[in-house]
Amino acid sequence: MKELKKHLSLTEQAQLLESRGLVIADKEEAEKLLYHVNYYRLSGYLHGFKQGDRINYLPGTTLEQIKTLYDFDRRLTRILMFALEDIEETLKTRLSYALTSAFPDNPLIYLDGSIYRNQSDFLKFTSLFYHEFKNNRKLPFIKHHIEEYGGNLPMWVAVEILTMGNISAIYENLQAPYQKTLAHSYQTGSVQLGSWIENLTYTRNHLAHYMRIYDFNFGRTPVQCKRHHKYKETSGRIFDQIYIMSFLYSTPDEWNDYILPEIGALLEEYSEYVHLEALGFPENWLEILRVD
Repeated sequence: MKELKKHLSLTEQAQLLESRGLVIADKEEAEKLLYHVNYYRLSGYLHGFKQGDRINYLPGTTLEQIKTLYDFDRRLTRILMFALEDIEETLKTRLSYALTSAFPDNPLIYLDGSIYRNQSDFLKFTSLFYHEFKNNRKLPFIKHHIEEYGGNLPMWVAVEILTMGNISAIYENLQAPYQKTLAHSYQTGSVQLGSWIENLTYTRNHLAHYMRIYDFNFGRTPVQCKRHHKYKETSGRIFDQIYIMSFLYSTPDEWNDYILPEIGALLEEYSEYVHLEALGFPENWLEILRVD
């Protein structure tokens, strides 16, 4: 077992980067950057600039270049998180509507084990749900249902405290007819929707922790759909995830007229350093991502 690395001062961190070939024009600015961007996070952007020894950096690699990629990621993350908020809210709404439409007289249907495949997984979900309920009991709408309805939350209220992970777990455990109903609302199959939800749950968590997007292999490929997938190539990069986001976004006009222009403007602004292939973007990405 290797010994853990010891603490380095800001000056020592900058010197270490320089010793490996990173060009730092302004030492003071470098230390300021390292004081608010963790060395470990920043160095992640250097993986694609390493020489064959996997230690030293390619000649001409600059701190300015790496800082630019970091800034690009921060701004792309904001755009994608905005889109994922819409997708998450729509998933919650449609899941609730699908189940309560099937059982209009049972607003607590999500707590009925009969609609699930695996009872052990159902019990895990209920445990997580009541944990979230307890943690959020001071929220006005939860407090209201505690005072007025004995703490019973109808499904259309309960979904407001569910996470994407919860939604993914519920969907995967639902009996087939209920999966099909939700998948039909997205004009796809049950397997495809389950894969997309699982992928975007991972992506959302990745982005929520501000982890690297640029030149990052997500190590997963969403299941393709005959109806939606006009573009069949996969890269393992963020483009694969953005592509399925385009299938799930609630409002095509907003996707086309806001999300895509925001991504396009960002790519144009950072075009000196950002390479499309490092994001998995094909040259005709805008045509592919545009929703008809």
